[in-house]
Amino acid sequence: MTPLRTAAELMERLDVANASGPVMSPPKRPRRPSAEVPDFLHRGSDGYVPLARKVGAEWQELGSVPAGQLRGLFADEVMAAAVQSDSYFGLHGMYRAGRYRTKHTLPQLQPSLRNVDSVRWLTCCGVDLDAYNVGLDVHGAMAAVMRLVDAGTLPPPSVFTMSRGLWVLWRLHDKLYSEEPIRAYPESVMARWAKVQMALHTACAEIGSDTATRHAATVTRIPGSVNTKNGRRVGYMIPADTAGRPFSYTLDELEGYLRPHIVVEAPALPAPKSTNPTYSRRALKGWHGRWHSMKRRLAQLHDMRGGWKCGTRSSALHYVALCLRALNAEPKEVRRVMAQHLVGMEQPAGDRLQLSHALRLFSSMKPPRHGGPHNQTVADALHVTPDEAALLSADRKKPFPAASQYRAAVLVEAPKLSKAEATARRREAVKRICDTLTGNGLIPDGPDVQAQLLLEGITAARATVLADMKYVGCPSARTHRSQPAGESQTQLF
Repeated sequence: MTPLRTAAELMERLDVANASGPVMSPPKRPRRPSAEVPDFLHRGSDGYVPLARKVGAEWQELGSVPAGQLRGLFADEVMAAAVQSDSYFGLHGMYRAGRYRTKHTLPQLQPSLRNVDSVRWLTCCGVDLDAYNVGLDVHGAMAAVMRLVDAGTLPPPSVFTMSRGLWVLWRLHDKLYSEEPIRAYPESVMARWAKVQMALHTACAEIGSDTATRHAATVTRIPGSVNTKNGRRVGYMIPADTAGRPFSYTLDELEGYLRPHIVVEAPALPAPKSTNPTYSRRALKGWHGRWHSMKRRLAQLHDMRGGWKCGTRSSALHYVALCLRALNAEPKEVRRVMAQHLVGMEQPAGDRLQLSHALRLFSSMKPPRHGGPHNQTVADALHVTPDEAALLSADRKKPFPAASQYRAAVLVEAPKLSKAEATARRREAVKRICDTLTGNGLIPDGPDVQAQLLLEGITAARATVLADMKYVGCPSARTHRSQPAGESQTQLF
């Protein structure tokens, strides 16, 4: 495990005279696509790395490759040409490649798969600084980051990649296996990672941190590729401590470093005991469990989004207040939870929501009597995306749905027949087929009846068809063949 160095040591190592000057020596700008940064992050794990590019306004998924094949990937001329401009790689490793090919997938690569639900390895935490939106160039953004490092707000970064803006990455490694990224399973790991991402974004919000790149399925530009917006190749820099080792962190270390900036949820209050003897302990537990689950999901969705945005603010506070009212929360608990959901909320001028508004909403809320809203109703009101629904559904038997606007048309499932109904339907068909064959002067046998059943959409084994024919009073004329003496009779048709 690489020991953490102080910010002053890092500044000295980078030969930075003052915060207003260049943060480091000129970065590397490869003349062709380079796999050094992708390989530095993924470290040959057994995950798959998705590759993509942008051609004009069209996004093209190129395919995915095992992380162990990254190092020499761009030495191939065909691959280097494919990712020459506006090309991207996935920051985190996926469980597998895609199961289908799209028209943009390169034949040399396996199909792409890139979504939050399929993340297997978390390689880093990072922020995308669109510093040009706040009046800073790349060197100014680096200086701003190093000021935060020197102030103790941020740990020393592991990687800088430079284009029009600046990506700042902190590499993660497992506590027991320091040469590997960390596994995204179980759900608690992804939840902790999301909180660290939110803390880093909050710390860098004033220097242009992009809120859209905080999820685990994000991509960043491939070093050495050309950014067509400014015509320059993407550069990179991998800082090191005084011993020449790159910075790398466990999730525990990043949490400890950012602890003052991470919102830690207080443990849920125990469910109050019921004075009604008609309520069983199991029913009381299920009632409170349902509302605790909704409260936990609302908090997780708030953390993933970095705060409630315009269009969902009122609905979110409504459902939070409903959960607290259903759980008979104490006034102190109500103030704490409501204050947490106001953090990071978009507050347009003239329409600011304060804690007093949230408390007034809670006071006007009546306790729910009929079990509360369905999950689909909550998802529609909060515009839950498929990626968010996948995270909210992790390790739960009943998945949380995405909003209806994201759901494709679902075919109505055909009604299922019981075993007795299916048997009666099959025997009626066998009887009808046998009567038809007999009426046409033909002798029914097993293969013919089975073929006719298949044409009607009824599948059945040969032995089942023969048994049904015998049951309806029309046994097959070729059920057995005569065998030589001494050999047993075997059913063939």
